[in-house]
Amino acid sequence: MKKLTLAAVSAAVSASFVAAVQADTYNFQELPTPAEVRHLFPTDINDTGMAAVLGRLPENRDIDVTELVNATRNNAGIPEEIDTETFELSREQYTRLVNLLEDSANAFLQNPRIAYNFAGSYNGQGVTFHAPFNDTDEATPEMEDTADHYFYGMNDNNIFVGFGTAPYRPLEHEVFNEAGEVTQTIVYAERDFTSRAIWHNGSSFNSYAPPEQAHLGGEAVMFDINANNVAVGFASVAVAPESVESIQKCEEDTADPTSTEPFYVCVWELWHAKQRSAAANLSSNMQGGTIKANRSIYDIRAMRWQLDAAGSVISATPLGTLMDRGAEDDGDFSSYAFAVNNNDIAVGQSWTYFRGDDTNVNNRIKMPAVFVGDSVQPVTDDEVYIWGSANAVNDDNLVTGYLIRTIQGVRRNVGFTYDIDTETFAELPSFFIGSSMVPNDLNNDGIVVGTAEIEPSLSTTRRRVGFMYDLNNPDAGVINLNDAIQCDTGYFIVSAEAINEQGDILATALVQSEYTDAEGNQKTEQIVKTLRMNPISGELNDCDVTEQKIEREGASTSLISIFSMLLIGGLITIRRRFLS
Repeated sequence: MKKLTLAAVSAAVSASFVAAVQADTYNFQELPTPAEVRHLFPTDINDTGMAAVLGRLPENRDIDVTELVNATRNNAGIPEEIDTETFELSREQYTRLVNLLEDSANAFLQNPRIAYNFAGSYNGQGVTFHAPFNDTDEATPEMEDTADHYFYGMNDNNIFVGFGTAPYRPLEHEVFNEAGEVTQTIVYAERDFTSRAIWHNGSSFNSYAPPEQAHLGGEAVMFDINANNVAVGFASVAVAPESVESIQKCEEDTADPTSTEPFYVCVWELWHAKQRSAAANLSSNMQGGTIKANRSIYDIRAMRWQLDAAGSVISATPLGTLMDRGAEDDGDFSSYAFAVNNNDIAVGQSWTYFRGDDTNVNNRIKMPAVFVGDSVQPVTDDEVYIWGSANAVNDDNLVTGYLIRTIQGVRRNVGFTYDIDTETFAELPSFFIGSSMVPNDLNNDGIVVGTAEIEPSLSTTRRRVGFMYDLNNPDAGVINLNDAIQCDTGYFIVSAEAINEQGDILATALVQSEYTDAEGNQKTEQIVKTLRMNPISGELNDCDVTEQKIEREGASTSLISIFSMLLIGGLITIRRRFLS
């Protein structure tokens, strides 16, 4: 079969964007995007200027469309009848298809599997992708370029942490009839584990398995590491009660020789459906969209790993939940650690219940959690909030994150700070009343960065921008980072992901790029770029009253689809926010 190739692409991003550009309060530099991916997202930056990034959407992959299940093929807009010798995917079809084949979206193990996410490190000159689990040995059945990798956090010793998935291999399943004859052979895909935490020091890798690996190999993820080599994240610790019963049903069903699925596929489908699940108890009676629950077949626990300088484990400690699971709740009950400060205090999220005395399954919610030693503490018990996460903590034990509450009849994200030492909770201001805000990081100077809605409207999905807010200078207000750089750059900053102690910000920006389709027509698309922003003395621009506003608004017209990659229901939000 002829390999499927893309139409020629011509980039429309000016070469001048790559160089540092002088701005009023920040200058900036675009980190170079390696040619093998289309988008480059930021995840973290340390005080030496090194950064962790995430490449997404692989370019120029060869995909045999005849191997696609019908649902995926139709979704990608690929005709049923094609000449396999001459057919070429258009750029639009390729983009749609590759997005459908990302592991988090690809619900069919009969489909081709592809590596979609690439863990990257930036050393001040260029970006390098790392794939320790990628299998390149042709003598083994594992397929090359089918493992995803992520870097989420790093410390000032240039140690990166994150996780990777195992590469897939073919799984042939024979289906028998009642007479014991093989009627068909179906080829699925399987892998040794769902995820393994990874540690990288620039030259070598270590990986870390979870306590429980009974099915699908278990799950383990690292999100952050501090100066003391304390890493935090989560790991599977037990099969959830309701999953024990579901897995037993899989065993019974797949023991039948006429079953079209093997046991592995049945269990994987259970896990995949839970990963994509929504909080059903919060989805039907309130505007504001569904809240992604991102569950698992496992009970997950926040983890604290004490490592030595070489990444060897000194201790691995599962942490608790805000409450115990209710007697009538058989679902997975979990906690997650997303960040750790140099006092070894971790913050994250935990399942709990909307009312502490009502542990009915319909009242289960996720809320911000603080992990101090062996204790798990909430940031608030106020029942006005129905969901949330703690995303960052600085060395003054100040926490930031978001909570969800109803504002003017619609669920909105509200930024908050919480002082662990004084147990003081406060909401953060935003651009206007009802502007959804998600703080992503803060430094020891009390500067918070994140993303927030900039335009008041009746829509539940509104334009977002990256912001910064100085807790020690509240009179300055919430600053739109698009006003902190020149108005005619062509970039539209949609989120600020990380800030270091020098005040350098790692931000997510959109640019318009042009390409030529198969018919020779010029078209545009939105590309995600990573900007490193450095503070300088000066004054803010007022880009909203300049002619360049039109260009920037144009660059955000497809923000909904792009931003879904930033806040993927929380399962893999691009930095340390793994769950929303």
